[in-house]
Amino acid sequence: MVKRVSPIEIYKFLPKGIDYKKYGIDSGMAFVTELLERNVSIEDIEELKDPKHAKAVAKIRELTSPPQKAVTFGTGDRACTIGGEEVMYRHELTFFNQTAVALEVHDKMDEVSMLAAVEYMTNFKIERIGEELRLEAIALRCVSGDPETFKQAAAKVAANTDMPIVLCTLDPKEMEAAAREIASKKPLLYAANKENWKEVGLLARELGLPVVAFSSDLDELISITKALASGGLEEICLDCGTLFGDGIIAESINRVTMLRTAALEEGDPLAGYPIIGVPATVWIGKDKAAMDEETLHRVQYDEANFASVLLSLDTNMLICHTGRKPGEVWFLMGLLTLRQNLFVDPRIYPSVDPGLVPIGNADGGSPLFVTTNYRMTKIPVESDLKDAHVDAWLLVVDTEGIGVESAVAGGQFTAGKVAEALKEYKWQDKLDHRIIIIPGMSARISGALEEEADAKVLVGPTDSSSIPKFLDKMWDVEALMQDYRENRE
Repeated sequence: MVKRVSPIEIYKFLPKGIDYKKYGIDSGMAFVTELLERNVSIEDIEELKDPKHAKAVAKIRELTSPPQKAVTFGTGDRACTIGGEEVMYRHELTFFNQTAVALEVHDKMDEVSMLAAVEYMTNFKIERIGEELRLEAIALRCVSGDPETFKQAAAKVAANTDMPIVLCTLDPKEMEAAAREIASKKPLLYAANKENWKEVGLLARELGLPVVAFSSDLDELISITKALASGGLEEICLDCGTLFGDGIIAESINRVTMLRTAALEEGDPLAGYPIIGVPATVWIGKDKAAMDEETLHRVQYDEANFASVLLSLDTNMLICHTGRKPGEVWFLMGLLTLRQNLFVDPRIYPSVDPGLVPIGNADGGSPLFVTTNYRMTKIPVESDLKDAHVDAWLLVVDTEGIGVESAVAGGQFTAGKVAEALKEYKWQDKLDHRIIIIPGMSARISGALEEEADAKVLVGPTDSSSIPKFLDKMWDVEALMQDYRENRE
């Protein structure tokens, strides 16, 4: 990968005499470190806006700019930023801006169907492992061939969503009509090719809009990009022609990989822009209305596979066709779950706050379950308890964000640490019994925990979805407390 600049290299250009503590930052070096991690920005420090620091700030921007530029389109809280990556593979550092997913509509749809799709996409939301999974953009295609129809469709979409919009046409007149109509929404113009780059480029520059350069020939794509950049455009995206089919899909993957390699490993500035992939090309030449159900599902499945491959390559935005109806939610669930897994920072364990959490109407007679503060453990356990309508207490032990089995093996989840957590969170102020239920994968600490916590310890199931059955069979407070007392005599 392109060598990452060190904080010391940046620090030497940082103007002196700034009190960073008033911004909640310990020092100038801490600010530089946070700047590299993109937790803060230059704009956060008022003193750096002073014109006398312009030269130093320009140098800092140069040093901290990633080899792949970031592009933002849309406005407001749902503005979408893509690109801005520094590495080929997430394990080398992390990916900073997750792949955006856009679904397409077109200007020949009847108004009711189009607005229903727009409403569905705008409000679409899945909660998984404590995170909301949403769509990032709507791609509006011009299939009418009429600038006025495209313009009116763009106006309707823009009036009914706060999502960023991608305007999709290769005709400059169609693009101009729609772009001028919704320019205040900062749409992404898709696309400039070898025939129209001059007209689309001039329009993008005049309106201050980002634009996609398109060609399946990489030399030609770089040439178009150079022409757009030379014309003063900075917010450019690249589509190298992602097509589906025997042999063609391999070429598409190779082109995406070559662009990313040129930008992130070779530092080529003309390749250093976000990459757009279009799994919707799976539908080219296919008549959806004429398909039987089996054929339709096969094509949708092909699109899902293609989208997953492009997502795994860290293609920065995908434009898909399937998923804009409630009956196609399977497509989005799979794709967005894959994205969620890929865009977890590999440098840190995903953790939640430790503590004693009431579930439902927990009271003194409710069972007490113990788990770790690994996010992918705590949240599913909590969700399973809630879904089963179990009133319980959940003790979340600080295991440094490590799951049960690994934390037991690594010493982060021991009898002593569980006992300390019980004491810290004053479990006996909440419960009328001394019964603790630990995860099945931590069975080996049960005996020691009974001594450390002065409690009756039950070894629960390995899968939290089995908790209701476990309670039906094992949860008898009086009998368990009688057993506790007998063992203490």
